[in-house]
Amino acid sequence: MPDWITNLFLIAIFIFCYLIVYCKAVALGYKVSEFERRCQQMKNWNQYYRSQILKELSLENVKCRAASMNLSLEIPETWRIISLSTTDDTEIQRDNKAHAEESK
Repeated sequence: MPDWITNLFLIAIFIFCYLIVYCKAVALGYKVSEFERRCQQMKNWNQYYRSQILKELSLENVKCRAASMNLSLEIPETWRIISLSTTDDTEIQRDNKAHAEESK
């Protein structure tokens, strides 16, 4: 068999492999661009919901909501710190209920 036929056959194999790799790279590029688009969309939704949360937590909205629920926003004269625990560290807490403990 002449050398030019072998060389032509090898060139055809390399071109075929190149085309396969190129097509896979193009397909991967489309997938990456789709993921980038979805990521940007999620970032936009995140920013929107964050602004909605900040709007709901504004002082005016908190005051209106407290007034509608008949709550005062004053600091009470007597107050306590109570820590709640739901872990199973002791035998008392094996009933899957939250237990409170007062700190002084």
